[in-house]
Amino acid sequence: KRLQGFEVFFNTGTDEHGAKIFEAAKKVGQEPKVYVDEATKKFQALILLLNLSEPNFIRTTDAHHIKAAVEFWKICAQNGYIYKKPYKIKYCVGCELEKTDSELEGGKCPLHPNREIEETEEENYFFKFSEFQKPLLDFYKKNHDFVIPDFRFNEIKAFVERGLEDFSISRLKKKMPWGIAVPDDSEHVMYVWFDALVNYISAIGWPDDLEKFRKWQVESGGMVQYCGKDNLRQQSAMWQAMLMAAGLPPSRQIVIDGFITGKGGVKMSKSLGNAVSPAEIVNEYGADALRY
Repeated sequence: KRLQGFEVFFNTGTDEHGAKIFEAAKKVGQEPKVYVDEATKKFQALILLLNLSEPNFIRTTDAHHIKAAVEFWKICAQNGYIYKKPYKIKYCVGCELEKTDSELEGGKCPLHPNREIEETEEENYFFKFSEFQKPLLDFYKKNHDFVIPDFRFNEIKAFVERGLEDFSISRLKKKMPWGIAVPDDSEHVMYVWFDALVNYISAIGWPDDLEKFRKWQVESGGMVQYCGKDNLRQQSAMWQAMLMAAGLPPSRQIVIDGFITGKGGVKMSKSLGNAVSPAEIVNEYGADALRY
Protein backbone atom coordinates (compact mmCIF):
# COMPACT_ATOMS: atom_id res chain seq x y z
CA LYS A 1 0.00 0.00 0.00
CA ARG A 2 2.88 2.36 0.70
CA LEU A 3 4.32 1.59 -2.74
CA GLN A 4 0.91 2.53 -4.19
CA GLY A 5 1.17 5.94 -2.51
CA PHE A 6 -1.11 5.34 0.46
CA GLU A 7 -0.38 6.66 3.94
CA VAL A 8 -0.32 3.53 6.08
CA PHE A 9 -0.80 2.69 9.76
CA PHE A 10 0.27 -0.95 9.99
CA ASN A 11 -0.66 -2.51 13.34
CA THR A 12 0.39 -5.85 14.76
CA GLY A 13 1.36 -7.11 18.21
CA THR A 14 0.71 -9.56 21.01
CA ASP A 15 -2.51 -10.55 22.78
CA GLU A 16 -1.15 -11.29 26.27
CA HIS A 17 -4.00 -11.96 28.72
CA GLY A 18 -6.29 -14.92 29.37
CA ALA A 19 -6.41 -18.47 30.68
CA LYS A 20 -4.15 -19.93 27.98
CA ILE A 21 -1.26 -17.56 28.86
CA PHE A 22 -1.84 -17.97 32.61
CA GLU A 23 -1.72 -21.75 32.21
CA ALA A 24 1.47 -21.65 30.08
CA ALA A 25 3.27 -19.37 32.56
CA LYS A 26 2.29 -21.58 35.50
CA LYS A 27 3.59 -24.63 33.63
CA VAL A 28 7.11 -23.16 33.40
CA GLY A 29 6.99 -21.67 36.91
CA GLN A 30 6.96 -18.00 35.87
CA GLU A 31 4.82 -15.02 36.73
CA PRO A 32 2.55 -14.26 33.71
CA LYS A 33 4.11 -10.82 33.13
CA VAL A 34 7.64 -12.27 33.08
CA TYR A 35 6.46 -15.01 30.71
CA VAL A 36 4.82 -12.58 28.24
CA ASP A 37 7.77 -10.17 28.37
CA GLU A 38 10.09 -12.97 27.23
CA ALA A 39 7.66 -14.32 24.63
CA THR A 40 7.01 -10.88 23.15
CA LYS A 41 10.71 -10.40 22.36
CA LYS A 42 10.46 -13.37 19.97
CA PHE A 43 7.50 -11.83 18.14
CA GLN A 44 9.19 -8.44 17.96
CA ALA A 45 12.26 -10.12 16.44
CA LEU A 46 10.04 -11.23 13.53
CA ILE A 47 9.68 -7.60 12.39
CA LEU A 48 13.31 -7.52 11.29
CA LEU A 49 13.40 -11.18 10.24
CA LEU A 50 10.35 -10.88 7.96
CA ASN A 51 11.31 -7.43 6.67
CA LEU A 52 8.03 -5.89 7.85
CA SER A 53 7.64 -2.21 6.97
CA GLU A 54 7.43 -0.04 10.07
CA PRO A 55 4.59 -1.71 11.98
CA ASN A 56 3.08 -0.29 15.14
CA PHE A 57 3.61 -3.07 17.71
CA ILE A 58 0.96 -3.11 20.43
CA ARG A 59 0.97 -5.23 23.57
CA THR A 60 -2.30 -5.72 25.44
CA THR A 61 -0.30 -5.27 28.67
CA ASP A 62 0.65 -1.70 27.59
CA ALA A 63 -0.61 0.94 30.04
CA HIS A 64 -2.42 2.86 27.28
CA HIS A 65 -4.20 -0.25 26.02
CA ILE A 66 -5.31 -1.20 29.55
CA LYS A 67 -6.68 2.33 30.04
CA ALA A 68 -8.57 2.06 26.71
CA ALA A 69 -10.04 -1.36 27.59
CA VAL A 70 -11.29 -0.03 30.95
CA GLU A 71 -12.84 3.04 29.28
CA PHE A 72 -14.46 0.86 26.60
CA TRP A 73 -16.01 -1.36 29.31
CA LYS A 74 -17.34 1.67 31.19
CA ILE A 75 -19.01 3.12 28.07
CA CYS A 76 -20.66 -0.21 27.15
CA ALA A 77 -21.88 -0.53 30.77
CA GLN A 78 -23.21 3.05 30.83
CA ASN A 79 -25.04 2.35 27.56
CA GLY A 80 -26.78 -0.64 29.18
CA TYR A 81 -25.03 -3.50 27.39
CA ILE A 82 -23.28 -5.19 30.35
CA TYR A 83 -24.95 -7.14 33.19
CA LYS A 84 -24.06 -9.87 35.71
CA LYS A 85 -25.49 -13.38 36.10
CA PRO A 86 -24.51 -16.93 37.17
CA TYR A 87 -23.92 -19.45 34.38
CA LYS A 88 -22.47 -22.83 33.43
CA ILE A 89 -20.51 -23.40 30.21
CA LYS A 90 -18.24 -25.71 28.27
CA TYR A 91 -15.05 -23.82 27.47
CA CYS A 92 -12.03 -24.40 25.22
CA VAL A 93 -8.97 -22.71 26.75
CA GLY A 94 -7.14 -23.09 23.40
CA CYS A 95 -9.75 -20.96 21.59
CA GLU A 96 -10.61 -18.89 24.70
CA LEU A 97 -14.24 -19.40 23.64
CA GLU A 98 -17.41 -21.04 24.92
CA LYS A 99 -18.39 -24.15 22.96
CA THR A 100 -21.78 -25.71 22.25
CA ASP A 101 -22.12 -29.50 21.94
CA SER A 102 -22.55 -29.12 18.17
CA GLU A 103 -19.11 -27.44 17.93
CA LEU A 104 -17.35 -30.37 19.62
CA GLU A 105 -16.18 -33.62 18.05
CA GLY A 106 -16.03 -36.57 20.41
CA GLY A 107 -16.38 -34.12 23.29
CA LYS A 108 -13.31 -32.13 22.19
CA CYS A 109 -12.65 -28.95 20.24
CA PRO A 110 -11.63 -29.90 16.67
CA LEU A 111 -9.06 -27.05 16.65
CA HIS A 112 -7.46 -28.15 19.94
CA PRO A 113 -7.97 -31.93 20.15
CA ASN A 114 -5.11 -32.25 22.64
CA ARG A 115 -6.99 -30.20 25.25
CA GLU A 116 -9.81 -31.26 27.54
CA ILE A 117 -12.95 -29.13 27.41
CA GLU A 118 -13.44 -27.35 30.73
CA GLU A 119 -16.85 -27.01 32.39
CA THR A 120 -17.15 -23.93 34.57
CA GLU A 121 -19.95 -22.60 36.73
CA GLU A 122 -19.67 -19.11 38.21
CA GLU A 123 -21.12 -15.60 38.26
CA ASN A 124 -19.79 -13.47 35.40
CA TYR A 125 -20.48 -10.22 33.60
CA PHE A 126 -22.18 -10.61 30.21
CA PHE A 127 -22.33 -8.54 27.04
CA LYS A 128 -25.80 -8.18 25.44
CA PHE A 129 -24.76 -9.68 22.11
CA SER A 130 -28.34 -10.88 21.55
CA GLU A 131 -29.50 -7.28 20.98
CA PHE A 132 -27.31 -6.90 17.90
CA GLN A 133 -28.76 -9.46 15.50
CA LYS A 134 -30.74 -6.92 13.46
CA PRO A 135 -28.11 -4.12 13.61
CA LEU A 136 -25.43 -6.56 12.41
CA LEU A 137 -27.57 -7.98 9.60
CA ASP A 138 -28.52 -4.45 8.49
CA PHE A 139 -24.84 -3.50 8.54
CA TYR A 140 -23.85 -6.56 6.48
CA LYS A 141 -26.58 -5.74 3.95
CA LYS A 142 -25.22 -2.23 3.41
CA ASN A 143 -21.57 -3.33 3.22
CA HIS A 144 -21.41 -6.04 0.57
CA ASP A 145 -17.65 -6.63 0.81
CA PHE A 146 -17.32 -6.32 4.59
CA VAL A 147 -15.91 -9.85 4.94
CA ILE A 148 -13.77 -11.44 2.26
CA PRO A 149 -13.72 -14.05 0.81
CA ASP A 150 -17.46 -14.03 0.22
CA PHE A 151 -18.06 -17.60 1.44
CA ARG A 152 -16.77 -16.51 4.86
CA PHE A 153 -19.19 -13.57 4.72
CA ASN A 154 -22.03 -16.02 4.04
CA GLU A 155 -20.83 -18.08 7.00
CA ILE A 156 -20.98 -15.17 9.47
CA LYS A 157 -24.33 -13.95 8.11
CA ALA A 158 -25.77 -17.45 8.64
CA PHE A 159 -24.34 -17.49 12.19
CA VAL A 160 -25.99 -14.16 13.05
CA GLU A 161 -29.29 -15.12 11.35
CA ARG A 162 -29.57 -18.18 13.62
CA GLY A 163 -29.78 -15.83 16.62
CA LEU A 164 -27.16 -14.50 19.02
CA GLU A 165 -26.57 -15.36 22.66
CA ASP A 166 -25.09 -12.99 25.24
CA PHE A 167 -21.52 -13.95 26.03
CA SER A 168 -19.47 -13.83 29.22
CA ILE A 169 -16.95 -10.98 29.39
CA SER A 170 -15.32 -11.59 32.78
CA ARG A 171 -13.61 -14.29 34.83
CA LEU A 172 -13.39 -14.61 38.61
CA LYS A 173 -10.01 -13.25 39.69
CA LYS A 174 -9.51 -15.97 42.35
CA LYS A 175 -9.71 -18.61 39.58
CA MET A 176 -7.87 -16.79 36.78
CA PRO A 177 -6.18 -13.55 37.86
CA TRP A 178 -4.28 -12.81 34.63
CA GLY A 179 -6.34 -10.06 32.98
CA ILE A 180 -7.39 -6.42 33.16
CA ALA A 181 -9.39 -5.63 36.29
CA VAL A 182 -13.10 -4.98 35.73
CA PRO A 183 -13.96 -1.38 36.63
CA ASP A 184 -15.53 -1.11 40.11
CA ASP A 185 -15.35 -4.87 40.78
CA SER A 186 -11.99 -6.14 42.03
CA GLU A 187 -13.24 -9.76 42.10
CA HIS A 188 -13.35 -9.98 38.29
CA VAL A 189 -10.94 -9.59 35.37
CA MET A 190 -11.96 -8.99 31.77
CA TYR A 191 -12.51 -11.94 29.46
CA VAL A 192 -9.61 -11.98 27.01
CA TRP A 193 -11.58 -11.12 23.83
CA PHE A 194 -13.28 -8.12 25.43
CA ASP A 195 -9.81 -6.79 26.19
CA ALA A 196 -7.84 -7.88 23.11
CA LEU A 197 -10.22 -6.63 20.42
CA VAL A 198 -9.98 -3.11 21.82
CA ASN A 199 -6.40 -3.02 20.46
CA TYR A 200 -7.80 -2.01 17.05
CA ILE A 201 -8.86 1.34 18.45
CA SER A 202 -6.35 1.80 21.29
CA ALA A 203 -3.53 1.46 18.72
CA ILE A 204 -4.84 4.48 16.81
CA GLY A 205 -5.20 6.75 19.81
CA TRP A 206 -8.62 6.03 21.34
CA PRO A 207 -9.72 7.37 23.81
CA ASP A 208 -6.97 10.01 24.41
CA ASP A 209 -5.91 11.15 20.95
CA LEU A 210 -9.26 11.55 19.19
CA GLU A 211 -7.70 13.51 16.34
CA LYS A 212 -5.50 10.52 15.50
CA PHE A 213 -8.45 8.16 15.98
CA ARG A 214 -10.68 10.17 13.62
CA LYS A 215 -7.95 10.22 10.98
CA TRP A 216 -7.52 6.45 10.88
CA GLN A 217 -10.95 5.11 11.85
CA VAL A 218 -13.29 7.74 10.42
CA GLU A 219 -11.66 9.81 7.66
CA SER A 220 -9.80 6.82 6.19
CA GLY A 221 -12.97 4.73 6.07
CA GLY A 222 -11.83 2.44 8.85
CA MET A 223 -9.34 -0.33 9.48
CA VAL A 224 -8.86 -3.48 7.43
CA GLN A 225 -8.31 -6.43 9.78
CA TYR A 226 -6.56 -9.69 8.88
CA CYS A 227 -7.16 -12.89 10.84
CA GLY A 228 -7.39 -16.65 10.59
CA LYS A 229 -10.69 -18.39 9.88
CA ASP A 230 -11.07 -19.37 13.56
CA ASN A 231 -11.39 -15.64 14.36
CA LEU A 232 -14.29 -15.00 11.98
CA ARG A 233 -16.93 -14.75 14.72
CA GLN A 234 -14.84 -12.59 17.04
CA GLN A 235 -13.74 -10.07 14.40
CA SER A 236 -16.78 -9.72 12.15
CA ALA A 237 -19.63 -10.15 14.65
CA MET A 238 -18.54 -9.81 18.30
CA TRP A 239 -16.20 -6.85 17.74
CA GLN A 240 -18.63 -5.03 15.44
CA ALA A 241 -21.41 -5.41 18.04
CA MET A 242 -19.04 -4.13 20.73
CA LEU A 243 -18.23 -1.06 18.63
CA MET A 244 -21.96 -0.44 18.13
CA ALA A 245 -22.50 -0.75 21.90
CA ALA A 246 -19.82 1.88 22.53
CA GLY A 247 -21.20 4.19 19.81
CA LEU A 248 -18.00 3.92 17.75
CA PRO A 249 -17.59 3.50 13.96
CA PRO A 250 -17.27 -0.04 12.54
CA SER A 251 -14.25 -1.65 10.92
CA ARG A 252 -13.86 -1.16 7.18
CA GLN A 253 -13.25 -4.79 6.22
CA ILE A 254 -12.29 -8.18 7.64
CA VAL A 255 -9.99 -10.36 5.55
CA ILE A 256 -10.17 -14.01 6.59
CA ASP A 257 -7.20 -16.27 5.86
CA GLY A 258 -7.11 -20.06 5.98
CA PHE A 259 -4.74 -22.06 8.18
CA ILE A 260 -1.16 -23.01 7.45
CA THR A 261 -1.36 -26.75 7.96
CA GLY A 262 1.22 -29.29 9.05
CA LYS A 263 1.43 -33.05 8.78
CA GLY A 264 -1.94 -34.69 8.15
CA GLY A 265 -3.59 -31.36 7.28
CA VAL A 266 -3.78 -30.26 10.94
CA LYS A 267 -3.60 -26.54 11.69
CA MET A 268 -0.14 -25.36 12.65
CA SER A 269 -0.32 -23.76 16.07
CA LYS A 270 1.80 -22.98 19.09
CA SER A 271 -0.54 -24.92 21.38
CA LEU A 272 -0.32 -28.10 19.25
CA GLY A 273 3.46 -27.81 19.03
CA ASN A 274 3.55 -28.57 15.29
CA ALA A 275 4.74 -25.16 14.06
CA VAL A 276 7.75 -24.63 11.79
CA SER A 277 10.32 -21.96 12.66
CA PRO A 278 10.04 -19.03 10.21
CA ALA A 279 13.69 -18.21 11.02
CA GLU A 280 14.86 -21.52 9.53
CA ILE A 281 12.96 -20.88 6.28
CA VAL A 282 14.11 -17.26 6.03
CA ASN A 283 17.74 -18.21 6.69
CA GLU A 284 17.63 -20.74 3.85
CA TYR A 285 15.30 -19.13 1.29
CA GLY A 286 14.86 -15.47 2.33
CA ALA A 287 11.88 -13.48 3.65
CA ASP A 288 10.20 -13.01 0.26
CA ALA A 289 10.07 -16.75 -0.40
CA LEU A 290 8.43 -17.33 2.99
CA ARG A 291 5.99 -14.51 2.36
CA TYR A 292 4.78 -15.78 -0.99
